[in-house]
Amino acid sequence: MTTRHSGLTTLLLACVLAMPIAAAAAQGRAYDVAFTPNTLIGGGNFVLLGSVNVPAGSYVAFVRMQVQTGSVAPGNNFRLDCSLSPGFDDGDYRVGTDTSVERYVTFQGATTLADDGPIQILCIEGNGHTDTLLSGKLTVIGVSTVN
Repeated sequence: MTTRHSGLTTLLLACVLAMPIAAAAAQGRAYDVAFTPNTLIGGGNFVLLGSVNVPAGSYVAFVRMQVQTGSVAPGNNFRLDCSLSPGFDDGDYRVGTDTSVERYVTFQGATTLADDGPIQILCIEGNGHTDTLLSGKLTVIGVSTVN
């Protein structure tokens, strides 16, 4: 049995087959994960605040957090050390020297993933104090390419 295609069908099939599969899987998809309110960040361990499993492809990611410094006066600054990974943004942010003060912190970046896997944000209080994540979210958007 022979299948016949019109010229337009043949052209469309050629375009679809020529598209990189990873880029097609990621492009145009958006993921949005809200963080658990009142999460303590301290105790010397990294805390996973949010994670999204995505297919291989290119992504832009944003994190917005509202953080409150602890109630015990620091000998030095309250410091939030976070990693938006893999390969987006690793930042150390001084969130203040005053106790019980709210601050807004953002992380962002773009990367291309060769394999399926998680995009996640992990944080630790870098000076041994305790901060509280009051609210926030991780937003990940699939794009066609990152230049």
